[in-house]
Amino acid sequence: MHVTSECIAWNAVFVTESVIIVSVNLLTIIVFMRNRNLRKRSTCLVINLTVVDMLVGVLFGVPQFPFLPCNIFVDYVEAILSHLVLMFLLLASVTNIAVISLERMHATFRPIRHGVIKKWVYGVTIAGVWALAFIVNLARFVVTWTALVLWPVYYCMCLFVICVCYTCISIKFFCGAQPQHHGGANRQRKLTVTLLIMTIVSLFILLPFVLCLFSFFTGNRSGLYPSLLYGNATFVLSGANSFVNPILYTLRIPEFKKALISLFRCQRNENVAIPHQRY
Repeated sequence: MHVTSECIAWNAVFVTESVIIVSVNLLTIIVFMRNRNLRKRSTCLVINLTVVDMLVGVLFGVPQFPFLPCNIFVDYVEAILSHLVLMFLLLASVTNIAVISLERMHATFRPIRHGVIKKWVYGVTIAGVWALAFIVNLARFVVTWTALVLWPVYYCMCLFVICVCYTCISIKFFCGAQPQHHGGANRQRKLTVTLLIMTIVSLFILLPFVLCLFSFFTGNRSGLYPSLLYGNATFVLSGANSFVNPILYTLRIPEFKKALISLFRCQRNENVAIPHQRY
């Protein structure tokens, strides 16, 4: 394969973004794991989404099947396998976001019942997210006639669920009776608003890449494919979705921000203390 400076540049961008995604999300997971106050039932799905984002980052260092003209490090089979796994992770991500919207709607309209949900329910839900994403991804590639239909339809279904849930939540917030006390209800409300912002940002970031995939799917029949520049640009943009969430957590969740600052302070204090140790 002829290697051009453009190919080298794109692969450098892919690898750089991969390092950023993995590092940011790994740090986020460490913060969640070290702080017991952040490991609540309401954040289980958020932590699962962070794990999905980190795995997406791992694959970003390997150019995908639709963008093979710039694939200079892996062979054709490896690129296809990487693409299949990435599609599975993207399905898991959008499924997780849809489930988060359902969970937030339940917390908004049934706060008392939501408060007594057991942790094992969240565990089963997370397992269901991975299982459903795997089944949809497998069916898309096993059953030939669904290849051009199933993924776009499934994504639109998840988008519909997300829009309906957050529309209902917004109506409840702005038109319904507001709680007269602070504490848990206000924390749930702020978490819901944070996850709403996160969802809107994610959808807008992923939309160009989804449209690009639609173009690839329809191109199989029409022979008209999107340009390499458009494909790679939307692919890089979609990667931003995997590291923008921790930024929103830092800005919107005070407990997360405090835990993150505390983590860096501990590391700095340890580094300062080491030279003063006597052996």
